[in-house]
Amino acid sequence: MIKFFRRIRQRLLTENKFSKYLIYAIGEIVLVMIGILLALQVNAWNQRRLDDIDEKILLSNIHDEFVKNRGFLKDVLQTESEAYKANKSIMKLIGSSKEELNSHNLDSLFYESLPAAQFTSTQHSISNIIQNGKLNIIKDNTIIKLIYQWDALVKVINQREVIKDNWSDEKVIPFIAKYISFKEMDNYGNFEWSGSSKLKKDYYPLFQLLEYENLLDNYLYMHQKSLDRYHEADALITKITDITRPYTK
Repeated sequence: MIKFFRRIRQRLLTENKFSKYLIYAIGEIVLVMIGILLALQVNAWNQRRLDDIDEKILLSNIHDEFVKNRGFLKDVLQTESEAYKANKSIMKLIGSSKEELNSHNLDSLFYESLPAAQFTSTQHSISNIIQNGKLNIIKDNTIIKLIYQWDALVKVINQREVIKDNWSDEKVIPFIAKYISFKEMDNYGNFEWSGSSKLKKDYYPLFQLLEYENLLDNYLYMHQKSLDRYHEADALITKITDITRPYTK
């Protein structure tokens, strides 16, 4: 084809038909431009097709991850709710008599009031999208907004958990350690070292201290804030799994 056009060009030049050659040259340029535009169009179409495939894979992976995240969140939400309930029960007993305190299983309440669970989410796909700049592949802006909301919320949740755990480890536990037996409390965790303590314990003085009430009040506030964020995460997981479900088919 190239040789064919070259022969035409040479014949027009040798016959001194410059005007016709000019028209031919312009036509050849137009043909080249059309060819380039068609090639670009084909490349663009092919890229869109590949992006559509990548989008479906990414969103399908996100859906699967958030189904798992719901399970993780359910466990930590249950543990946190039980801890909140136990601390509320302890708070109600502040200032109570010895008889009232003896009528409750305080070791069980203390064990439940000090949870060890933390929310660890699976978000490999989201991290991959954000870090590798693949957000432009996702055409639905609502999904992009939900991804950013989730990423920000997880950071807030982790920060609140660190603050709450530090308060427990540095303030609450050292304070109550003078009055209760962790060995007997650990009976409710079925630990090998747990059992009856040979040492004396006395809950009554602990429950008469304003300082303990204040420590507990702040601890309850932290639990409440964590629960609020967990419920917010649960609602966000529902939105993300619902909107990404069509991409799993």
